[in-house]
Amino acid sequence: MSENKSSWLEYAKTPEAVGVSSKEVQAFIDECIEKGKELHSITVIRHGKIACEAYRDPFRPDLRHMMYSVSKSFTSTAIGFAVDEGYLTVDTRFVDIFPEARTDKHDEYLEEMTIEDLLTMRSGKNVSVFLDRTKDRWFRDIVDSPWISEPGTEFLYISENMYLLCCCIHKLTGMSVIDYLRPRLFEPLGMEDPFWEKCPSGVEAGGWGLMITGEDLAKFTYCYQQLGRFGGKQVIPEWWVKEATAYHADNTGTSDTRDSVVGYGYCFWRNAGYENSYRADGMFCQFGIVFEDLDACISLTGGEINEQDMRDVIWNHFPKAFIQADENAETFPINPPAFPKLAPKPRNLALESRIEGKKIKFRKPVVVNAIGYPVSVVPLPALFIAADKAGNISDVTFNFRENDMQMSWAEGDEINSIAIGLDGEYRWDNIVLGQMPFTTCSTGCWNSENELEVHIRCVEAVSERIIHFKFNGDNVIMRPSSVPNASVIGESLKDTVKDVIKQPVFSNAVSRAIPHLMPLVDAVQRGKIKVDKK
Repeated sequence: MSENKSSWLEYAKTPEAVGVSSKEVQAFIDECIEKGKELHSITVIRHGKIACEAYRDPFRPDLRHMMYSVSKSFTSTAIGFAVDEGYLTVDTRFVDIFPEARTDKHDEYLEEMTIEDLLTMRSGKNVSVFLDRTKDRWFRDIVDSPWISEPGTEFLYISENMYLLCCCIHKLTGMSVIDYLRPRLFEPLGMEDPFWEKCPSGVEAGGWGLMITGEDLAKFTYCYQQLGRFGGKQVIPEWWVKEATAYHADNTGTSDTRDSVVGYGYCFWRNAGYENSYRADGMFCQFGIVFEDLDACISLTGGEINEQDMRDVIWNHFPKAFIQADENAETFPINPPAFPKLAPKPRNLALESRIEGKKIKFRKPVVVNAIGYPVSVVPLPALFIAADKAGNISDVTFNFRENDMQMSWAEGDEINSIAIGLDGEYRWDNIVLGQMPFTTCSTGCWNSENELEVHIRCVEAVSERIIHFKFNGDNVIMRPSSVPNASVIGESLKDTVKDVIKQPVFSNAVSRAIPHLMPLVDAVQRGKIKVDKK
């Protein structure tokens, strides 16, 4: 159980005192662990108090976590403020804000598309999942993408719709979305240091790329559960909270997962697992779930690839966990086990001495560079749709100390150095990759006389990077892998492709290709120790 005792909301004397079964919350955590679901944190709030919160080590309340599509709910909130302040309405046509989106050829669908169409994933656009986001043409590429339906008629989950909404905020307010939300949302909620990935032109991605803490997600979820009130003040307009979380778009038949086909609001999902509830939802199980008639909400962060499996575990225990309040009821300890660390093993001091401080140059793997996803210390899910994907690990050096070592490396024009524990304990550091900040906790060990294993977890992301370095004279083989591994991620992306790409022939071809392509993104790389010339 986390010992965090922040002042943003009062803690209940016990979970049971505010009508939350600690036994049921622990049963939820236990089921996640038993089924291999990578839960990072959970916060349960009821009757205006924090009933319980738990963070699985090394995750902490003060560390940012990648939110993926929870970002959309924040973009929606920014639009809500802009509507409330008179900058636009949900019926405003996109071309009335961006007449420059028009081309010489008249496009009736473009003339029709409204802000509400973008908010409800009914823009009619079908943006390619393979769009090259390293180029400074996001706006034009999205606007020029093909139509699959008339705006306002068909639900199609396109993250880039949110980018167009962020463009609207930039143009109408003269501010970035981060700056616009800072006095309106972030500061009132005490969210101190949010990070949002931007396109090369400086506009927030909108549909992804937001990094906030697990505690921040709990604050945001609680504010919505309180109809926009927080700290005794109306922060988000109440009318917008009700409008944004209501049923607006019919998504029946658009997915095989039951919680994805019972209605969509303004970037909030209605739930099948409990009728009177809705959620902010991000890939790998970032959830903010509001139980509208139970005066309760829960927020979770995680790294679980199968979201519906995790939601099914949630529905197994919530709202069952909400009980009659009883200050005298027995309380059970809530304690998620830590993620396993590498146990210390005998050191190869002779090899350490030989490679100490020497630069290891690795060749670029041809195939992964050809498909645009070079191997990075940050595994693929974190940088899949990033403007700068980082990658091509090279110029690796090791400096060994009594209980740890320093590993330095380059990826493109970014050079990083981190401490790695060799004594079974994490070492913490900070890096920047793909122009995004990450906090690392890392352990390592010698698996054999010539094989060094390194585990690097970027806690803001969802995956752990595992790298094996095998030394043979001056030659070095680097074998990267991750948890979850590339094959598991590939299986998940297969389903995403089917939901997004509506041309059956192309969709089926891409779905068949992904499981074969994904293992390539963790390609083995060969390198050589650079020998100092005498």
